[in-house]
Amino acid sequence: RKHKEIVHFVSKPAFDIVSLGPNIIKTLLESKLIVDASDLFTLKKGDLLKLEGFKDKASDNLINAIENSKQVTLPRFLIALSIKNVGAETANILADKFYTLENIMQAKKQDLENIYDIGEIVASSIYSFFKEKSNLDYIEKLFKNGVNIVYEEKKNTLKGLTFVLTGTLSSIGREKAKESIRKLGGSIASAPSSSTSYVVLGKNPGSKYEKAKQLGLKILNEKEFYELIKPS
Repeated sequence: RKHKEIVHFVSKPAFDIVSLGPNIIKTLLESKLIVDASDLFTLKKGDLLKLEGFKDKASDNLINAIENSKQVTLPRFLIALSIKNVGAETANILADKFYTLENIMQAKKQDLENIYDIGEIVASSIYSFFKEKSNLDYIEKLFKNGVNIVYEEKKNTLKGLTFVLTGTLSSIGREKAKESIRKLGGSIASAPSSSTSYVVLGKNPGSKYEKAKQLGLKILNEKEFYELIKPS
């Protein structure tokens, strides 16, 4: 279980430590260099050099990757915690509504249930997670070991606009596109409707494209979408 949690912790949607694969995590656990993910941030180059297969450059690269991951956004931090029923979408909704980790931790269950797209089951998972002392100790340990949540100020240039993504976005990637929309205050829907502001069209679009045309929605190609979200 611990191995699975750490693999999730370092995954791309979470802390994104790409050079830290499942086999390395297994070795670190078996050698007792780490007990949980928070211990990753205390690793030293000398610890890695003692392990089979770790040479000078590989050790440097991994230590640097871990160090660079310490600055993390709130949604990525929430994803990394492995809260039951909380994926990328829910993590971003929580960050949008509460802004800080402290606010989420102090939220009442009813406050969580009242958020659109959260619901009773997910709200219960979140509320229970932050009432568990072992989880609070783990979060405190992460901060003690150097993790820092970066709270990004929203420009809100897309506030009030709803986007639907369809097809493969080769120039930016779907997750990066979603992140960019949310940073600018926009929201994302899973399917086109009369309330959709824009449909972003990638390669090999699915039925969403046909639905968008039927509804007469504004359709953006990747270049047009980038123009909309690029820094001013």
